[in-house]
Amino acid sequence: MRVKLGYPDRIVEIDGDTVRVFKGRLVSAPLSEVVSYYLKGEGLLSPLIKDVAGDVVRVLLSGSGLSTGTHAPVRYGLTA
Repeated sequence: MRVKLGYPDRIVEIDGDTVRVFKGRLVSAPLSEVVSYYLKGEGLLSPLIKDVAGDVVRVLLSGSGLSTGTHAPVRYGLTA
């Protein structure tokens, strides 16, 4: 699976078993380490990778069929 996530200040790419983040410099980490960090909260990862770990896991769950719930649509720029 290859997925790119866009942020205002960085680019995140999940490519197979690797997560790459570019924000002025390129850093990468094994996908298994990123998921482990998300689950356990510990690991030797770049802060750039740690910042996006939650989004990476959400993308994996939403695209793999592992997600069992229904998610509300995301609405940008709207206030409640």
